[in-house]
Amino acid sequence: MRSPDIRGPPRLMNRIDQHTLEVLEWPAIQTRLAAKAGSPLGRELSQDIHPLPTLEEAQQVRNEVEEFRVLLSREVALPFDQLRDIRESLRQSRPEGAVLAAIDLVRVAVSLEAAAEIRRTIARSRELCPLLHAIGSRLDDHTDLVEAIHAAIEATGEIKDTASRKLNQLRLRLHELRHLIHTRLQSLLTAPAVQPCLAEPLVTIRNERYVIPVKPNYRTALKGVVQDRSVSGVTIFLEPQEVVELNNHVRLLQRSEAEEIRRVLAALTASLRSKADAVLSTILLTADLDVRCAAARFADALRCAPVALKDAGPLLLKEARHPLLLERANAAGTHQTIPIDLRLGDGFDALLITGPNTGGKTVALKTAGLLSLMAQAGLHLPASPDSEVPFFSGVLADIGDEQSIEQSLSTFSSHISQIRRILDAVHPGTLVLLDELGAGTDPVEGACLGIAILDALLERGALVVATTHLDAIKAHAYSHPRIENGCVEFDLDTLRPLYKLLVGLSGRSHGLAIASRVGLPPSVIRQAERLLGEGRDPLRLLLDQLEGEHQRLAVEREALTRDATETAKARSETEARRDAARAEAEQLYRRACEQTEGAVAEARSEIDHLLREFRSAQSRGRSAQQVRQRLIDLERQTKAKLDDMIGSDRVVRSIDAASVRDGQEVVIKGLGQRGIVIGKPSSAGIVEIRLPLGKVRVPLEAVASYGDAGLGETSRPIRLSRAQDDVTTELNLIGCDAIEAARRLDQYVGDAFIVGLPTVRIIHGKGSGILRKTVMELLADHPLVERFRVADYREGGIGATIVELYPHGVSMGGAA
Repeated sequence: MRSPDIRGPPRLMNRIDQHTLEVLEWPAIQTRLAAKAGSPLGRELSQDIHPLPTLEEAQQVRNEVEEFRVLLSREVALPFDQLRDIRESLRQSRPEGAVLAAIDLVRVAVSLEAAAEIRRTIARSRELCPLLHAIGSRLDDHTDLVEAIHAAIEATGEIKDTASRKLNQLRLRLHELRHLIHTRLQSLLTAPAVQPCLAEPLVTIRNERYVIPVKPNYRTALKGVVQDRSVSGVTIFLEPQEVVELNNHVRLLQRSEAEEIRRVLAALTASLRSKADAVLSTILLTADLDVRCAAARFADALRCAPVALKDAGPLLLKEARHPLLLERANAAGTHQTIPIDLRLGDGFDALLITGPNTGGKTVALKTAGLLSLMAQAGLHLPASPDSEVPFFSGVLADIGDEQSIEQSLSTFSSHISQIRRILDAVHPGTLVLLDELGAGTDPVEGACLGIAILDALLERGALVVATTHLDAIKAHAYSHPRIENGCVEFDLDTLRPLYKLLVGLSGRSHGLAIASRVGLPPSVIRQAERLLGEGRDPLRLLLDQLEGEHQRLAVEREALTRDATETAKARSETEARRDAARAEAEQLYRRACEQTEGAVAEARSEIDHLLREFRSAQSRGRSAQQVRQRLIDLERQTKAKLDDMIGSDRVVRSIDAASVRDGQEVVIKGLGQRGIVIGKPSSAGIVEIRLPLGKVRVPLEAVASYGDAGLGETSRPIRLSRAQDDVTTELNLIGCDAIEAARRLDQYVGDAFIVGLPTVRIIHGKGSGILRKTVMELLADHPLVERFRVADYREGGIGATIVELYPHGVSMGGAA
C-alpha cells in the first residue's frame, strides 16, 4: 500500500496483533476482497490488506473507494482482468544479455495496455473522481515499448515475419524451399514404381525433416535416410535421397531464423530492462487501484456506506451488520440481517453486554471490532452513513475458547494470559473487546477479577466492550459512572435470539427457561427453581428492581422524546404557515399601496386639469357650478376605486348581539372573509356564519357588519383585528363557570384555527365533571374541530382534552 502525502502529525495505529485479527475474522474479509479483484496481483495485495497506520491514509483510501463506486455505478470499463503479474519477468530481464520468451513480453505489453486504458478511463471522468485521477496521472506512459512488442510478436507469442528485414527474407526463402521439397515428394509419391512401397501416400515431418511413410521392403525401389519408424515396425519414415540436400538447407535456414528471433527478443528485452523500474511501479500502482476497485465492489455487494472516520470521539454504529453474516444471508436469498445500534465513548467508556447464550452478545462484540478494523483500513461499512468511528490507537481482543492442550493451559488460564497481554499493550484510545469476562472460575472470584480488569482498563484510557453473565459485574456497571449496561433481546416463547442490542439495560441468562424449553425433565427444573428460590441472591433482587425501574424510565423517555419531536414538527409547520401568511399579506399591502398611489396621482392630475378649466371658465364667464359638479363626481369615483383596492373589510361596522340578524352579510375580522349569519347568537356570544369553505362559529367581537355607508356619506373605515400570532397550544379553563368557559373556548378554537395550530390541549380539571361536560358538548359540533380525545396520563389524563383542528382549506361542517 502506498503512503500518500500527509500534512501535520499523523494519528498512528500500531497496537494490533495477529491474534486479534484472527478472532475478529479479518482474514475472511481479506479473502472476500481478493475474490472481487480482477488481477492476480490485485488478489495478492487484497489478501495482505490491513488497517492503515495513519488516520489520513485511512480517510484517503475511503474516499478513493467511494470514487470507484461512482465509476462502477456508471458501468465504465476498467480492464483490471488484463493486468498480469509480470514481476518475475521483470526480474529475469535485469541481467545484461538476458532474453525473455516472446510470451513473457506479450504479457508485459498486455499489462501495460490495461494500465493505460484504466488511466484514460479515469481521466475521462476526472470531475467525478479527482483522487483517482491524481493516482492515474502517476502511471507512466510506455507506449513505445508496447508498440515495439506488438510490432514484433503476435498475441499468441509467435514472432511476426515483419519483426526484422532479415527475418522476413529468411522466412521467404524457407517458404520457397519447403514448397520445392513438398513438390518433389508429391511427384515421387505418384511414381508407379514407388507406390507398392508406400505405407500411405502422404508427406509428413520427422526430426524436423520432410519424409514419406514406406513399407519395410522399400529398399528395392527407394534410396534415402530413415528418420523414424512406427511402434509396430510396419511403417518406416524415409527421407528420400532426392530431398536430403534440400532438407539440409532448410535446417540451416531454420538455425538462422532462430538466431534472428533471439536477436529480436534480446533487443526487446533490453528495451524493457531500461524501463524495468518504471514498468514495475506502473504495474504495482495499477494493482493498488485494483484493490480499491475490489473494495468498491465489496461495498456495493453489501450495500455499505462511507462512514465518518475521525481522529477522536465516540464510536457510534447505527444499523450495523456483521459483513460475514450479511454475505451469508444474501447468498441464502433471505437478504435479512438484524442490524444493531452500538455507541461507546459518549457518556460512558465501557459497555457491558449481557444476555443468554446464543443471544448475539459475541456477534455484537465482533461487529464492533471488525467494523472498526474495516474503517481503519479505509473500507466502507455495512452500517448507516451517519455512523462514526474514531481512529483507535489499537484494537485488542480476547474472544472465544482459547484452551491450549499443547501448553497445558485451561480455558481460564488462557483467558488470563490474553488479559495480561492486553493490559501490557493497552494505551489511551485503544479499543478492547472481552468475551465472557470473569468466566471459567468461581463466580464470586471471577466477578471480582472482572471488575478489577474493567477498572484497570479504564484507568489506562481504553474503550471497552465486554460480555458477561455475572450479576456482580452488572451491578458494578450500574454504580460506575463510566460503565453502561447493555443487553441482547431473546424470545423465550420461541427460544430464538432477536439479535437486538439495547443500551442501558442488563439482560438475563434465562438458563432455567432455556433448559425447560429444550426438554430437561420437569422434576429437575422444579428442583433448580426451588434451590434458586431458597438461596435467592439479594443482589439479583436489587438488579431486577433496578432493571425494572430503568426500563420504565426508558419507555417514558422514549414517549417524551416522541412527543417533543411531534411538538417541534407542529411548531415548525405552524411557523411556516404563519410566515407564508405574513409574506402574502405584505405582498397584498404593497400592491394595494401601489394601486392607491396610482389612483391618487390620477385624481391629482384630474383636479389640476379641472382647476385650469375653472380659471378658464371664469375668464370666459362660464358657470363655476359645472366645474364644481365635476369635482364632486371625481371625488365619488376616486373613493369607489380606493374602496375596491383597499378591500371590503375596510368598509365595515362593528355589530352587537342586539343588531345581528339571520341572513346578515358580515366580515370576519383578520381573515377578510365575507359570510352570512345563520340564526341568532348563543348566550355565550357565539355566532354561526356560513363561509365559502363551510360553516364556522366565532365570537361576536370577531365579526363586523359589511356594506356601504350610503351614497354621499363619508363613513370612517373600521380596521379589523387579526388573531394573535402567539396563540399557545393549550387553554386553561380551571376556575371558569360554564358560560365563561364556553365563550373562552370558542374564541380560543377560532384563534388557534386562524394561526394554523393542528392540535391544542384544553385543561378543564377533573372536579365534578361539569366543566369537562361543557367542553365536550361544545367540541362535539364545533365546525373547526376534526376530532378530540381524552388526554393520556402523560398529557394530563381525564383532566385535559386533546383537540385536533381542521387544516386550512378543508371543508367543515359538511358545507361546500
